[in-house]
Amino acid sequence: MSADCYGHCDDCPYTWCVPEVRTQPTKAAVKRSWRQDAQDELDELADLYGIDPGMVRL
Repeated sequence: MSADCYGHCDDCPYTWCVPEVRTQPTKAAVKRSWRQDAQDELDELADLYGIDPGMVRL
């Protein structure tokens, strides 16, 4: 890449430069990710404290 090209411009004059595609995750995907992370953390804590993971709900 050229020193003045960072690959993010929509109308890049360089034919070899492909702008980086940045997509935002959907709200549902963010919620699923947060929920899965929280459930994993609860499972680890339940295991650490000797609690049945089936009894722990989010």
